Amino acid sequence: MTNQSIFITGTDTGVGKTTMTAALTLALQEQGHAVGILKPFETGVNVEHLEHSDTERLRHLLSPPPAFDKVCMYAFPQPLAPLAAAREVGTTINFSRIHSQIHTLTQQYAFLLIEGAGGLFTPITPRHTMRDLIALLKIPCLIVGHTDLGSVNHCLLTMEALQHAGIPVSGIVLNESRSQNPNPFAHKQRESSVQLIREWSLAPVFGPIGFTQTVETRWREGVNTLSEDSEIQRLATHLTESGKDSR
Repeated sequence: MTNQSIFITGTDTGVGKTTMTAALTLALQEQGHAVGILKPFETGVNVEHLEHSDTERLRHLLSPPPAFDKVCMYAFPQPLAPLAAAREVGTTINFSRIHSQIHTLTQQYAFLLIEGAGGLFTPITPRHTMRDLIALLKIPCLIVGHTDLGSVNHCLLTMEALQHAGIPVSGIVLNESRSQNPNPFAHKQRESSVQLIREWSLAPVFGPIGFTQTVETRWREGVNTLSEDSEIQRLATHLTESGKDSR
């Protein structure tokens, strides 16, 4: 099976990587692609209430839903960076195991979305960061960013760090992960940030994807709505076409 894999990273934690991964999964499925999801690490997981975890939500986007540990390889109870969370329970993260799982999934799905934890320099092992994992996998990266003050710097720094490591950047998707300040000045700031990111980015920019309150209250319904957003649809088409061009 011909496979295309995309690593989804964020400019920071809390920018909406999981929501964007979910919306993109549904959009790609709607376009007829067999999509797999891997979230190698999730921290802050209550093992007695897995239904509240991001992994549980993501795996139920697939039919049939794979087992929890086929989507998330390392689930830790403490809401810490993967390295610190692993230390709390006396374990280590094995890159080879992740590599092997990705190889298995590429045999099952035409499109594989891999969601990282935190940002590029989030520590995974005492010697490796999230960026090292992406470089090892040799796959392109999609950046999820926000539109608040500081977003220009965050997006461009993330892009530069990827390029410095020789990692192709598929694009930037700007996501409004919370209700926005209606103040006219705040609106002007968001507009100017989006414009500057478009001007300075060397990769296509998608969005901004507007905040959807339903994501907070009825998650599946909310991501269904987001998957129909014209910018998410455009992103799905872009990734599909980029995959064809690289083959």
